[in-house]
Amino acid sequence: MRRILLFTVLVYLTTALFAGDKKQLPQHTFAVDKLCGYTSVLNQAKTSTCWAHATASLLESDRLFAGGDTVRLSVMYIARQKYLEHFNYHYYTRGRDRVRGGSLGHTSLRMIARHGILPTESYTGLTEGVTEHNHRELIKQLATWADLAVKERNLPLYREKAEALLDSLLGEVPQTFRYKGKSYTPQSFAAYLQLEPDSYVELTSFSHHPYYTSFILEVPDNWEHASFYNLPLDELERTVREALAKGQTVLWDGDMSEETFCPKQGMAIWEECPVTQESRQRGFEQFTTTDDHLMHIVGTAHDETGKFYYIIKDSFGDVGPYHGLIYMSEDYFRAKTVSVMLKK
Repeated sequence: MRRILLFTVLVYLTTALFAGDKKQLPQHTFAVDKLCGYTSVLNQAKTSTCWAHATASLLESDRLFAGGDTVRLSVMYIARQKYLEHFNYHYYTRGRDRVRGGSLGHTSLRMIARHGILPTESYTGLTEGVTEHNHRELIKQLATWADLAVKERNLPLYREKAEALLDSLLGEVPQTFRYKGKSYTPQSFAAYLQLEPDSYVELTSFSHHPYYTSFILEVPDNWEHASFYNLPLDELERTVREALAKGQTVLWDGDMSEETFCPKQGMAIWEECPVTQESRQRGFEQFTTTDDHLMHIVGTAHDETGKFYYIIKDSFGDVGPYHGLIYMSEDYFRAKTVSVMLKK
């Protein structure tokens, strides 16, 4: 009893230090029901690479689940390849989709399938003397050159400029590298890890398309027009819970704009209950539910009242009382999930 009381007091004191969070939430004591294997929390810093961080984390956990060793995948190599592909896409669609930092989970899988992957230690995305990722000026310059490429109808010139800029700000990609005493290329390293990008499925739940069919999800970051399989909300959640119960983790894409999404307090709580398929659909159609963040679901828990929570790994470093983990209530998940991705 004393240990529970001490834990609650510590959580309260830690939370009080982060008064800048959107809203002061009620305090809870959490008991973990299932915690899958996961790698340590990273910090995306001043970038829009949550999608790459979350997907890399998912792949790392799936390797642990399969009995493999711990490997950290180069998130910034994935982001670099995406920037260049988006640059090309902007050109070939004559400027229809502006180059930007955001994307979704399938983008990472497609980049790995096309370009391979490196371990983080072989490509950090940080040049000498730089300690924090910041892609703001990088994205701005890429977008400017992408527009000029269309205007001047000269992709080769501006693509070369884009690659030189990425080399300058993120570092040149090594043609070969060593990992645990062996030499690899990005392609051979992906083959060694057996990541199987084609073995993942993206699921969603919206009533403006038929259930049990696939459709192109209408969100801005789905610039590749990928298809998502549509399930009723209860089935979507049951699928996620069954995967977690078996030890397999899940990528989460959803809305973090609510004032009750509070990483510094380590919680995301939905106060408007109950959540139905209809209320969820209204949020999507009124643009109050958007795909503005991707994270990695690594477990489940319950609070002192027995209420169910998902344990989610974020990508903004050692934040809050749970060091980068967030306890998301079931209602928040049901209301604010846009899509999930997991192994088939």
